Amino acid sequence: MKKKLFLFALLFSSLLTACLSDDDDGEKWDAAKVCPETGTNSYGMPNRGTFTDERDGEVYHYTTIGDQVWMAENLRFALPYPYSFCYGIEACYWHKRWESDEVGETSCFKDTASLAEIAERMQSSCTDNDCIAKEYCEKFGRYYSLKDRDQKTGHELLNRDVVDSVCPKGWHLPTKAEWQILVDNVENDALRLQSGESYLFKDSKKNDGDVCGFSAVYAGYKSGANIENLFVDAYFWSSTAKGLYYVETMGLEGYIFFISDQGAISLRCLRD
Repeated sequence: MKKKLFLFALLFSSLLTACLSDDDDGEKWDAAKVCPETGTNSYGMPNRGTFTDERDGEVYHYTTIGDQVWMAENLRFALPYPYSFCYGIEACYWHKRWESDEVGETSCFKDTASLAEIAERMQSSCTDNDCIAKEYCEKFGRYYSLKDRDQKTGHELLNRDVVDSVCPKGWHLPTKAEWQILVDNVENDALRLQSGESYLFKDSKKNDGDVCGFSAVYAGYKSGANIENLFVDAYFWSSTAKGLYYVETMGLEGYIFFISDQGAISLRCLRD
């Protein structure tokens, strides 16, 4: 008899646990709870709005997701090349002719090879390359390279002075752990972060997501002299080193992933 009662109790407990689990699992993700458009956040700010970067007067949209407040646009703050550049706009930099030489020279470059495709994808009304490049930089932000190579060891390390100063006052470059919180808040669903202007598909701007207002755009990355994966994926810097050569970055390509840095990439800042 005791054995039967024990088995019944065990069965009842299992069924109760299963029911509770089903209820938990059945709870649908709700944007109105995770990233509401209205109301105020823990900083006393509206959940979505704009702020001004005091350094250059640039105005950015921001959005609240969970307890985090994120820039809802890619950063456009100008650092000297190679730390940042806008595609299609001339960049000049000073460099040594060779390592042991203290005398250097200034070199300039301006790549416009992809501007025709960019204008088509953006449905731009611009009629010249300078206009297209300016519009592209405004929408997609600058490409940033935050590392320096140690000439003695060959290690490619984050320039911590650049990392600490690249974001506007009151904002910072997120760590990988902070990116992971964002990913968890949207339950690893890229569509909830992806802008309708991400141009993931060449002939379509259809997008059923961006319910959190993060508005990620697919700027690809700069590798050598070329822009790779333009309108195909996006990469965002973190401040977390991955060994002595790479940095952790968050990527979007219809799904969310973490990967080692891919040359010069986009940058989003997080509220302190």
